[in-house]
Amino acid sequence: MVNFNEWLSWLLENSEKNRKGLIVVSIWAIWFSRNKFVHERNVQSLEEIVTFIRSFGLEYRSSAESLKHPQPRSMVKWSPPPQGYFKINVDAGLSVANNRAVLGFIIRNAEGFIMGHNLVHSMVIAEAIAVLDGLQFALDMGFSKVILESDSRLVVNNIQKSSEDYSESRPFTWDVKNLARKFLCCRFQFVAREGNGAAHALVVEDVGFGRSLQFILLGVVDSHSA
Repeated sequence: MVNFNEWLSWLLENSEKNRKGLIVVSIWAIWFSRNKFVHERNVQSLEEIVTFIRSFGLEYRSSAESLKHPQPRSMVKWSPPPQGYFKINVDAGLSVANNRAVLGFIIRNAEGFIMGHNLVHSMVIAEAIAVLDGLQFALDMGFSKVILESDSRLVVNNIQKSSEDYSESRPFTWDVKNLARKFLCCRFQFVAREGNGAAHALVVEDVGFGRSLQFILLGVVDSHSA
């Protein structure tokens, strides 16, 4: 008997290129709908699920078009958080040729002392899951007030907006919002890649070495303020 993973692998291998994205997004939509029911007892209609899938398609094509005409960026440098806060910088990279995604995050206080790093494997949406893992790491370290910066404006906007999220990262931004409530204060903000250099450097370095799919987790910690 064929299990789900075998069936999905066969389906993706034997589907046309323009159908593969639709298959993956449909699975995300169904999984998110399941989470809404389990955790909120919110039953989504078939029409709502189909609307999400269609909205993602439009959003994806719009994003792809904007990448063809990039705007010049001004020089931006990383800025430390206020005293008592810890800033989480996240970034993600995708190597289409190698079919790999790499993501990373760095947590720093005003001084930014490096404490260590760790590696974890995953196959989910890179940038959104980097945000989720960065928050979880900060929570595990006992940080109560954090500012999370990402150079993905789309992910940050999806987290910040109060209306229903129909983006491809919806299952993960939903988890991010729930996790953010566990902090005394948690803010999300967009930063240009030049201001997100440390997290981006981790991703670029790992892609360059051609390793398997990995998260790069680099914690930056200092003693708490009194």
